[in-house]
Amino acid sequence: MGLWNKLVFGLGNRPQTFGLLLVCMIVILFPFFVDVFWIRLVSEFAIMALFALAYNFVLGQAGLFSFGHGGIFGLAAYLLVVPVTKGLTSLPFAFVASLLLTTMTSYVIGWFCLRLTGIYFSILTLAFSQLIWVAIWKFRSITGGDDGLIGLQVPSLFSSPMGQYFFILTTVTLSVVLIRIINNSPFGFTLKALRENSRRAAFTGINVKRYQLMAFTVSGFFSGLAGIVFAIFTRGAFVEFASVSKSFEPVFAAIVGGVSNFTGPLIGAGFMLALNHFVGRFTEYWPSISGIILIGVMLFLPKGIVGTVTSLVDNMNKGIVSARRRT
Repeated sequence: MGLWNKLVFGLGNRPQTFGLLLVCMIVILFPFFVDVFWIRLVSEFAIMALFALAYNFVLGQAGLFSFGHGGIFGLAAYLLVVPVTKGLTSLPFAFVASLLLTTMTSYVIGWFCLRLTGIYFSILTLAFSQLIWVAIWKFRSITGGDDGLIGLQVPSLFSSPMGQYFFILTTVTLSVVLIRIINNSPFGFTLKALRENSRRAAFTGINVKRYQLMAFTVSGFFSGLAGIVFAIFTRGAFVEFASVSKSFEPVFAAIVGGVSNFTGPLIGAGFMLALNHFVGRFTEYWPSISGIILIGVMLFLPKGIVGTVTSLVDNMNKGIVSARRRT
């Protein structure tokens, strides 16, 4: 049990374990005391949090700045919705096939993009994302073009908002636990070494490109899973799922929340969703506000919200300890 806590949550004392259990209880009981709007809002937050965590596996863990994850997200959604709505296969089979095909596509995209570094890598990922977006837009007879595809039939078990909530919660929770385990594995620590100094890591015998490609593929797997679950959530797929703005969402969530903290992208996803749903009620220019916030965070809170708060708490604790030692 101690090893599990260390790998997954890093819990070493009872207060943290109690807090985790309390959060789990609140999340489970939450849909029984609120209306449908809040159930769907929290469901959407869970999906976006998974998308942000998947992206941060590349940015925060491996140090690769990608602008192409929106394309992977949208591709996975369409690979699920197209065969099901066309009556070619069942939803469970399409779910698995979409996830596998998206992971393979992520591998191929990563293989090409990792031939470049820095800003050139970022631009090439954006180019691949735009290729996917254009393909979805142009092949109207298959994808529905700018109208998208609607009418995805889901099993009755999670056809209701309540059933959908617990399906999404279960999927996202298992994914978050798995990402946490990978982060704290030897593979995850190797990626951190590459992020800090890839040249020095290469001198020790580490195959830098291979590890970066594996990281990009793992990130694509979880980004694809988020896209699949989002397609089930919306009962369809739309070209906006693969747009540049969709690629911007996990970037915003990771940077605002904090790329160096595991919970940072989760907080950032919640912040972004709040801007969309609540600030968006008062102005249609909420993306501009998001841009201003992103610039402000990068200039004045380079560690993100979670990183800054963590640093402040650590400094306060150090100050308290040093004051006690003096007395």
